Amino acid sequence: MAQQNLHQILQQASKRIHEAQAAMRGAQGSNEILLEEALQLLLQGEQQLEHARQQGGTEATENPQFQQAFEQLHDTRHQLHEAKQNNHDL
Repeated sequence: MAQQNLHQILQQASKRIHEAQAAMRGAQGSNEILLEEALQLLLQGEQQLEHARQQGGTEATENPQFQQAFEQLHDTRHQLHEAKQNNHDL
């Protein structure tokens, strides 16, 4: 896989994850619409990471940018789950 293409895919994945984090922060409290938007952005980021993994294989998964985005994806997914659970508990 061309290094430039991998870099672009990983940048897009990271961007979606950051957008999901921002939407989630804005939603904390009780905004289900923003939480759903955050989930959709997170899923897009996850799809882009999966695309990078399929296209780049080991080159992609050993890339520090991939690893950082992957960790952020899982951290954000956990936070989103907690935020949704807190909203349902209200």
